[in-house]
Amino acid sequence: MTKTSDRLASLDGLRQRIEEIDAQLHELLMERAQISTGIAAAKRAAGLDGVLIRPDREAELMRQLVERHEGVLPLITIEHLWRTIITASAQIQGVFRLHLDGSADLADMLDLARFNYGFDPEIIAGNDAADVVGAVAASAGDLGLVALEDRSELPWWRGLSADGAQIIARLPFLILDGRMADMPALVLSRALSSEVLCDTRVYDARWSSVLPGDLMSHGVEVISFHRSAHGVDALLAVSAELSEEEILKSCEEAGAEPDVLRNVGGYSAPIDVEGDADDDFEPAAAEG
Repeated sequence: MTKTSDRLASLDGLRQRIEEIDAQLHELLMERAQISTGIAAAKRAAGLDGVLIRPDREAELMRQLVERHEGVLPLITIEHLWRTIITASAQIQGVFRLHLDGSADLADMLDLARFNYGFDPEIIAGNDAADVVGAVAASAGDLGLVALEDRSELPWWRGLSADGAQIIARLPFLILDGRMADMPALVLSRALSSEVLCDTRVYDARWSSVLPGDLMSHGVEVISFHRSAHGVDALLAVSAELSEEEILKSCEEAGAEPDVLRNVGGYSAPIDVEGDADDDFEPAAAEG
């Protein structure tokens, strides 16, 4: 047998192995879908219909993927594939729609939606973030995507509530240089059960004066703020280990205790895969 024949035989063997792996993957996906059908039936029997997404479980799955990932296949590809599979499984349990923040760039919002939730969910573009909050609150299990901007044109988070829409996730979850679908955003849904765990809580905070400029050094991240003639509204992210009393104390030590402090959800902290610290948002910029 010539060297060329040997190479062709080896190539045929590799292609055959890929076909075998593809068949195994397909079989496992079908089995996974069947299990999702069983989960849906069990939920209905237990009266647990409602929000279909478990962001804490998704976050744990992504962490495990990052820890065990190796080889030439990009991690971002793995993330996209798994998120698509997760959404497809959720859609088997019950259909949900995605409401998009219409005040943000539509192309970027669509990229974010399709990357994280695939092509199964119906997409509805709202007028602005407040419109998304209202649509999610009025739904049985829809999700909303709101662009996360340092300085917001309106304090849309005032519409969040324990019996309506709340923040459940922050995107992107895997932070990578040069990644696609990298628009910073928050995911909204109807309030989740107390069984859902998060390591970061989000608060609606309001000051009648200026926003304290030293919050970050006290463990309080300002992820968005809105200034008006009445003062400053801010969306704060803090460790879930801190009590509201401790948060108020931190704000006081930073310059001023807020007039209002109200929990509006939480999320699992994103993973900086490459270990580069993001540029911290400077609260002092709100005073300018």
